[in-house]
Amino acid sequence: MTRSTPRKHLLHVLAPAATAAALTLGAAAPASAANPCTSEWIKFKSFFDANGPKIAKGICQIFNKDDAAAAQKCVDDYERAKAQVDATIVKYNGMAGDSQWKVGPRGLGEGTWATGTLLAQRTFAGPAVMSDTYRLELERTGGKAKKAMTGTVCFLDERGEVAQAPATFTIDRGAPRFERTFQGVAGLTPVILLSKPFGTDGHQYRIKGQSGAEPQIVKSAREAKGGCANPCPKGGSFDGANCYLGSPPAGTKAFLYAGNFYYTPAAGKTCPKPGSRYDGANCFVQQAPAGTEPFVYANNWYYKNVCG
Repeated sequence: MTRSTPRKHLLHVLAPAATAAALTLGAAAPASAANPCTSEWIKFKSFFDANGPKIAKGICQIFNKDDAAAAQKCVDDYERAKAQVDATIVKYNGMAGDSQWKVGPRGLGEGTWATGTLLAQRTFAGPAVMSDTYRLELERTGGKAKKAMTGTVCFLDERGEVAQAPATFTIDRGAPRFERTFQGVAGLTPVILLSKPFGTDGHQYRIKGQSGAEPQIVKSAREAKGGCANPCPKGGSFDGANCYLGSPPAGTKAFLYAGNFYYTPAAGKTCPKPGSRYDGANCFVQQAPAGTEPFVYANNWYYKNVCG
């Protein structure tokens, strides 16, 4: 007797472009010509097509938990996409510096502060979010501008359409910080628009984006295929092989000493990575998580995944 394939054997989404298809189960909000993120889409897309690798991305959305092959494909699709997104993040993290005179969109990396001075407008776009959550932080650090900076945060699908209601905020001397963790954004591309009335006096600022842990659907697939549900229980993000904990600032070198993560100091014996400190010789970041095997690869901090 021939056994039929379950109807919901596997549904996955692939988008061979610089962004990825939305994986939220609700209907995406329709694009509007008046939406500032949508109006920036052509410039954004052209920038990434010319300067960044296109991401062939796939995250499964639903699978039959009784089908180990479907679960395996879910995990494999995710890990292939994650490897490409991580390569983009490494590139963007190396461009953390900025100039107030630079024009055009900027690639926003992950876990690294990008800095600059806002005189009029600036567009940031991050890699596709390989998680259910995305945390954005922006802080005014100085400047002579008297008029406020306004910000709009959107998450776009592969067509450049807004997939959930944009968030807006205002930054000035009295309210110098914005931070929020966005939910249900797996597979979407974050776009952040900053603006102020044009003038020679600007706002100095720093901005950082960070995806959360891998999507719950992928964790469930790992369990269904008989694998390990959480390869990185001590923090960090699973890159398909090991647990990525972060990168040092541009121009510095990551290393491991006595079970601790370090990097060489920047000019003037400074330690610009938030949370790190100068120990008299180098920049201490953190102790390696207890019970893990830490290492450094390609100037990034890692520990071996616990699933083997």
